Amino acid sequence: MAPCGAIANSMFNDTITLVYQPNSTSIIPVPLLKTGNTWWSDKNVKFSNPKPKDDLVQAFAGSARPPYWQKPAYALDPLDPNNNGYINDDFINWMRVAALPNFRKLYRRISRIQQFSEGLPPGNYTFVIDYNFPVSKFGGKKHVILSTLSWCGGSNMFLGIAYAVTGAAIVLTAFAMLAVHLKKRKPKKKFSFK
Repeated sequence: MAPCGAIANSMFNDTITLVYQPNSTSIIPVPLLKTGNTWWSDKNVKFSNPKPKDDLVQAFAGSARPPYWQKPAYALDPLDPNNNGYINDDFINWMRVAALPNFRKLYRRISRIQQFSEGLPPGNYTFVIDYNFPVSKFGGKKHVILSTLSWCGGSNMFLGIAYAVTGAAIVLTAFAMLAVHLKKRKPKKKFSFK
């Protein structure tokens, strides 16, 4: 089986598309980016496809897809041949294991082109979801969250502020301890040998 393991077998494989309805008669699909959603080190160092890398059908010959997968690993993204196999962005994001049972995974980013160059314009939006990832068996829930990213990650600034405050407190404590050490240190005793 390729890829193997419980995490790979349970990969999130719902298809989510977002459509924009500026008025009651027109529907415009929102362009979403499938690639560029992973860490550089994961995409270029940690994960790689088996050889021959130019022919993934041959590379995965003789292996079966995981039971819950709709497609084999070499056909995860039929529109982009460089986003298939073990270097597929969705697969890499899913394989980065979450520490807690309630977690968020990046699914897509908005491609800032045409009327979406400044983000999502005002209007009505609809999610079209193809349900492939079964959660009813274990009582799980799925949510779609639209978020704006900043320099420190998601829209919640708590973690960035907490890191900055903690770092500043550590630096101030270090300077205070250095000052106390320099003020309270004992002068060296000189020994003379006769």
